[in-house]
Amino acid sequence: MTEASVAPRTEAEVSTVAAPRARRPLPPWAGGAIGVVAVLVVWSLVSTIFFGSGGIVPTPWAVVAQFGDTGFTTYWNNLSVTTWSAAQGWLWGNLVAIAIAVVVLLIPPLEGAANQVAVISYCIPLTAIGPIVLIVSPPGSRTTSVFLAAMSVIFTSVVGCLLGLRAADRTALDVVHAYGGSRWTALVKVRLVAALPNVFAALKLAAPAAFLGAVLGEYFGGVDSGLGILIVAAQTNLLYAQIWGLALLSGAVAGVGYLLIGLVAKLLTPWSSTGERKGEL
Repeated sequence: MTEASVAPRTEAEVSTVAAPRARRPLPPWAGGAIGVVAVLVVWSLVSTIFFGSGGIVPTPWAVVAQFGDTGFTTYWNNLSVTTWSAAQGWLWGNLVAIAIAVVVLLIPPLEGAANQVAVISYCIPLTAIGPIVLIVSPPGSRTTSVFLAAMSVIFTSVVGCLLGLRAADRTALDVVHAYGGSRWTALVKVRLVAALPNVFAALKLAAPAAFLGAVLGEYFGGVDSGLGILIVAAQTNLLYAQIWGLALLSGAVAGVGYLLIGLVAKLLTPWSSTGERKGEL
């Protein structure tokens, strides 16, 4: 053994040998892709092994095939109708929720009554109120679908708006009051800006809720188009693959609505997303 072979290693060489090679982090989309593949594999195995050729739980490929058999036009026409009803319900429900939150801040004694209205809108089962709305609605109108979509969002939006409007900085509110500003001035100048992150969080949750409420409203009947009508027709004709396809399509559209509102929130309230990243760090 030579003298060179037993020479002590430098600190850099020791750290290089001792430190394991760092793994490269997976890209953001990798986790979602792995999850989707896992769900498709498990779904296929369950469908094939436990349900066989009965078709009650079709394979993912059978669901995709029925989209082509039914035709894009059928899905698009009914999806556009349901989405429009959901958008109207989302708009009206959130307008009511924001109005309730503003009234509570301007007139604090009304808080109890406003909270009761929000809780009642949340506790009444939509399956119970839907037939009543259908009976009193004009024949052929989409009032039931729009109404149930609006009912689905009121409670969540009221809570989000109240939390946001009450999140304003007390020092800023004191400055407004010190200069003679009214409650309305404090609301417009301070509270609304502070409330935007929470309001948008509520609006994101309201988007899928409104869409599913609109589908449920169509499910009660009274209209001749919409995803809810397609679901009823598929159930009547025992078209299992189409039922699964419509369920997945409804969930996908609801998720898209959630993501779109989230994108708008990031564009309009960039300080909120920055704060979240700092908190994570």
